[in-house]
Amino acid sequence: MTVEQPSPPHLAPGAAALLDRPEDIRIRAIRTERWVGFARARRVLELMQGLCDHPPSTRPPGLAIFAHSGMGKTMLVEKFRRDNPPIVHPVHGLETIPVLGITLTSRPSERRIYAQLLRALDGGLEQRAVSLAELETRALKLLKQADVRVLVFDEVHNLLAGSPREQRVILQLFRFLSNELKASLVCLGIADAREAIAGDTQLVRRLDQLALPRWRADEEFQALVTAVLRSVPLRRPSTLSAQSLRHLARITDGITAQVFSTLNELAIEAVRTGAERITDEAVEAWRPAVDKEAAFS
Repeated sequence: MTVEQPSPPHLAPGAAALLDRPEDIRIRAIRTERWVGFARARRVLELMQGLCDHPPSTRPPGLAIFAHSGMGKTMLVEKFRRDNPPIVHPVHGLETIPVLGITLTSRPSERRIYAQLLRALDGGLEQRAVSLAELETRALKLLKQADVRVLVFDEVHNLLAGSPREQRVILQLFRFLSNELKASLVCLGIADAREAIAGDTQLVRRLDQLALPRWRADEEFQALVTAVLRSVPLRRPSTLSAQSLRHLARITDGITAQVFSTLNELAIEAVRTGAERITDEAVEAWRPAVDKEAAFS
């Protein structure tokens, strides 16, 4: 009888399952995009899930999330959508889409937003000129059929590319869609998005505002690093000192995407060299393959 070996305590089960695989397979796994749960992400997901579970309302609650580029806003939305996938009704075959999201273009307009919503619903009109009223009617019909509970608008700061009047029109459209569908809104963007949303007082009152600051070398950052390290298939545990954590926070500018990228590259180096762990010395010696400041100077 084969006895199943327990997973090494320093790894999550998925990473532990790869320990006996060849080097190239483990490196590929490290480079593959993956969900890593950590406290801050779980808090945001809980807030968004609360919106999805909220009963239909004439004044549905909403959420605005502001953060620097690379802080994981889009990653959180994708996880939220995976947690609430479309459901096909077993009897009438209609598809329910609890969470529907679009990314605002560089200069959004009513027509563009309705067209994006229709594409997301796979309900685009024929390739011909149609009026704004036709787009609105078609989009509202399909959104209601899909019983959308949360509308997600990413890159909301792109509103600022338009005139004040154009900005007001889009913000009023957000409120109109929320009212018509009795659905919640989630708006995401960089810090400038706060200024964009401020143009509609009624909308602001509906949206709880949440900022995701850059990471600092504190206990929360240590927990993030630990979560990432548990997801990389290294055969030996990596334990980093407080000094290394401070250095890591500094060289990544406290940006989530850069933290993940740096730890992934360090893990790949640990696999290739046979060290099988990330050490303080490796963190201190690490330099990016490309000097981003030099590349854009």
